Amino acid sequence: HPLTNPKRSSGSRKRGVAMIGYYLSTIACNIAGGILPAYKSFKALRTNDEEETQKWLKYWVIFAIFIAVQYPADFILCWVPLYYEAKVGFTLWLQLPQFNGAAFLYTSFVEPLLTEKEQTIDEVIANSGKIVKEQSSKVISSVTEKAGTLGSEVIKRTKKAKPKAEAD
Repeated sequence: HPLTNPKRSSGSRKRGVAMIGYYLSTIACNIAGGILPAYKSFKALRTNDEEETQKWLKYWVIFAIFIAVQYPADFILCWVPLYYEAKVGFTLWLQLPQFNGAAFLYTSFVEPLLTEKEQTIDEVIANSGKIVKEQSSKVISSVTEKAGTLGSEVIKRTKKAKPKAEAD
């Protein structure tokens, strides 16, 4: 393949380009974005270091948003050159102490937005159990009704088909 093989078909040498792509970026993001910060969070909790714990809680809020956004973004942006490499870089930018990107994003954007919408979000969460219960009751009633109708139809058809089968 011309991107990975330094020799071209003409015999001339050309440097290969190796991009990490979807699979390697997923592995890198999971390790850099999940496993290492999980261990750092574990250490912060064990030492009862309030500042470190706050740092990692902010990171996890931002990382959760990143996870929620990345799959639709992968579908839309997969054709953009170096997109997957940028995802890995972003994951590192979020947590490395020299950048502290998660704290910046949390403080600048997420905290003000959540603070503004906090009452609405709390109401939605409080009502979601009631809504789910109501909707699941409707679904169960509908399924039960349709199953009863279908069962009746099967019985009618079986009774109609039975005399014909016995006549043969």
